[in-house]
Amino acid sequence: MPYKKLPRLRGIDNVREDEELEQLGDSPSLFVRDAVNVNFTSAGRVELRQAMNLATDQALHSLWQSPLHKDCFAGLNGQWCKVNPVTWEVQPLIQCGAGKLFHVVLNNMVCMACEEGLFSYDGQTAKRMTIDTPPKPQASVSDSSGSLEAMSYNFAISWVSAGLESALSEMEHIELQQKGSLQLLLPMCLDPMVTHVRVYMSDAGGGELRQATELPVSNLSLNLSILPELGRAATFQYLSPMKTGSFLREWLGRLWVVRANVLYFSEAMTYHLTDDRYNFIQFPQRIRFIEPVDGGIWVGLADHVVFLRGQDVKSMSIERKASRAPMYGSSTLLHSDMIKELSQGGAWCAVWLAENGFVAGTADGQLAELQYQTIQGISAESCQLVGFADRLVSVVN
Repeated sequence: MPYKKLPRLRGIDNVREDEELEQLGDSPSLFVRDAVNVNFTSAGRVELRQAMNLATDQALHSLWQSPLHKDCFAGLNGQWCKVNPVTWEVQPLIQCGAGKLFHVVLNNMVCMACEEGLFSYDGQTAKRMTIDTPPKPQASVSDSSGSLEAMSYNFAISWVSAGLESALSEMEHIELQQKGSLQLLLPMCLDPMVTHVRVYMSDAGGGELRQATELPVSNLSLNLSILPELGRAATFQYLSPMKTGSFLREWLGRLWVVRANVLYFSEAMTYHLTDDRYNFIQFPQRIRFIEPVDGGIWVGLADHVVFLRGQDVKSMSIERKASRAPMYGSSTLLHSDMIKELSQGGAWCAVWLAENGFVAGTADGQLAELQYQTIQGISAESCQLVGFADRLVSVVN
């Protein structure tokens, strides 16, 4: 019986005809239709995949490890938990609901987005990252013994928690018919993290809101018989708490999240606030992933991907790329020097799984379909992509 020496194996190919699976020439090679429980090395050899053991029987989900602190986090029974990857003991941090969790490192802290909102963990405690916008105060004439001029005045307030200031409340307007005093009734705050309330006031006759005073949140009223010395102007007027969503990312000093087909972003260096009027980009299809790189943001849609080019959110251009449909949630960042098809000097690039295998998006907006000649027909409702040793491993559902 004749024997044939197998040439170098180059992996799976479900695109070519059977007769084309064997490549002849100076460097003969062979593709296979399927491979189970084996890995192909760069030298063309076949290695048996290492066995996997069940680490824990707890129903952990959204498991993530901080690249900065090396701490692990996950969701379990509606709680956000810190996980010990050696013993698999969990430390509950805060209620987060039953949905998927998304993490990012932000200012040396871990930020998490879930259906309950945005939360942060500083190594000791977990807390809500956003502050609710307070109701507007109620102004009324107190008596005629004060020295406030008989003119119009505007008021607004904000709440302060751990040095962060909330968005400004709606403005309260009052007309003083004769010289006298005003009383400002402040709303009750039920957030235990809020410690102070800042009162903003205009000059007599209206105009720009400027800080009049800062009081403990337990104070529910303020009497004004003279016009106080006004400080800095209100900077958070017309803003709102930052939205939660999927695919939480940090880029250019802003937080970015996805809701259905809309990409929302926070104010610059003010991660807990956004402007509902302008801080969003809407797409015609549901967003399947986002990955920021140096030159812009790669966005996966239902049947293609786009590249948001630019570093100024007010002037970013949308470039449609001729790519196959990506899998939902299938993206990650990878150093480009790990992919021989790219030459980007080690810059970060986006990698995702599409119908025709892995696809890379470079920092300057170029697209490389790494397996389009050998892979086709991949389909899944969702996917998770991780780097494992020197390989990319994707789990599809």
